[in-house]
Amino acid sequence: MKEKGFADRIKLSSKSHSSRIVLALDIIAQKRYQLLDQALSMLNTVSQYIAAVKINYHLLLPLSLFTDIKKIINLSHDHGLQTIADLKLNDIASTNLIASNYLWDVGFDAIIANPLVGYEEGLEPVVKKAHEMNRGLILLAYMSHKSAREGYGLTILSEGLRQEKVYEFFIRRAMEWRVDGVIVGANDLDILSSIASKVKGLILVFSPGVGAQGGDPSKAIMAGADFLIVGRSILDSKDPLSIINGINRVTGLME
Repeated sequence: MKEKGFADRIKLSSKSHSSRIVLALDIIAQKRYQLLDQALSMLNTVSQYIAAVKINYHLLLPLSLFTDIKKIINLSHDHGLQTIADLKLNDIASTNLIASNYLWDVGFDAIIANPLVGYEEGLEPVVKKAHEMNRGLILLAYMSHKSAREGYGLTILSEGLRQEKVYEFFIRRAMEWRVDGVIVGANDLDILSSIASKVKGLILVFSPGVGAQGGDPSKAIMAGADFLIVGRSILDSKDPLSIINGINRVTGLME
């Protein structure tokens, strides 16, 4: 039987955990040696109520990839969770391939990349390797910080001198490359809705910006988000489960 791809695996995880939450495990500790223990402790606390875990530079830089990060990935998999590496990969092809190979080898299920670098001599080998290995590739489309409009919201001239926004161009790339998901901020519902309507049924929409950055989880889901990337509002809470359960109550299950 053919192994399920990342998109199918994270949908199954979402249903089995009754959650659309991707926990951004952006742990901050007073001492570097505390990071791993805090990450594992948080995972053990919330793993039954989330769908996936996203790991970025908060842990990827200070921790050892094939020992510490692998422990986090293994624990996530033990709980039936998918794992996403958030490096916003954005380099020439040879470097992208080396970086992604390390991430696949340690056990990550998906990688977030920046489509700005392009396909040929850019992300092409990563896209092909992800397809071959049934791993996931998620592209940035429109980030959740206030100045995202200064880049992703710019108007450009594309093929045929047609005007479009940068994020619209990135969405076309995502569909042409047959990636698994796109990142779209939850705090601009018009853009989120516009993108979700174009990719519905084809590409999963992952929306950061809920909670600490002002995004409303229920409105983001109604606008078309499939998954919500949530970090600080959970990690900084004295009762992270209450935050998670509150989000799960208002966002419902995937169809």
